[in-house]
Amino acid sequence: MLGVVSVRPGPLRQWFLDAPHGLRAMSLRGQKAPHRDGFGYAYRDGRGRMRVFRWGKEGLSAAGEGLPGDLAVASDLVVAHLRKASPEFAGLRGGVDAHPLVYGGLVLAHNGTIRDAHVLDPGPGTDSQRLVRWLAQRWTDGTLSGLAQALDDLLGIVQDYTAINLLVTRGQGLFAFCCFRQDPDYYTLHWKKTPEHVIVASEPVDQSLDWQALSNGVVLEVRPNLAVAQRRVQGA
Repeated sequence: MLGVVSVRPGPLRQWFLDAPHGLRAMSLRGQKAPHRDGFGYAYRDGRGRMRVFRWGKEGLSAAGEGLPGDLAVASDLVVAHLRKASPEFAGLRGGVDAHPLVYGGLVLAHNGTIRDAHVLDPGPGTDSQRLVRWLAQRWTDGTLSGLAQALDDLLGIVQDYTAINLLVTRGQGLFAFCCFRQDPDYYTLHWKKTPEHVIVASEPVDQSLDWQALSNGVVLEVRPNLAVAQRRVQGA
């Protein structure tokens, strides 16, 4: 899972393929690899619209050890995810089950499993699909405080989960939430700020010492101007 906010558009392949431990490398050689059950990315285009592309396991297989899609396209806001299916959902196939998910203008990528996600939404789909529908209706103001409150409400409803690690955006800036109950080495999110961009990723994408671990129970906001703010979610 990877999200980037940049001061100027850059090619997707910079983070997906070219970085020493970019998204492709994580999917093949990262922790608990392989992560090749689904692939997707969302990016903001030149008109300010979020565009989303997703592939299932078959699409990844056709790409060999690469990644499908037009990775030469440039953007200043990117959310990407390579899926390792939870055991409960391992039999699902097709790009529709890949992340990021979109509902009501909200783009969301999720790592972890919420076993009691049915309490959020009675509709069909995976835990993540139920989550995106619930969160899109609860978090409508696009603010850090509003998201922290919605996540606090969420943790008062669901009880049986491994992790609720999220990258979310409504097309203006990026939010990341780290929340896990096991395997901290696997579920901790990492972030790094430079003068050109802020990156949030499941694992550091390079060998620099500037990476910070996002604390368990903390939501991070990255604004379009790269200003960063953090807030602890009370129920975490």
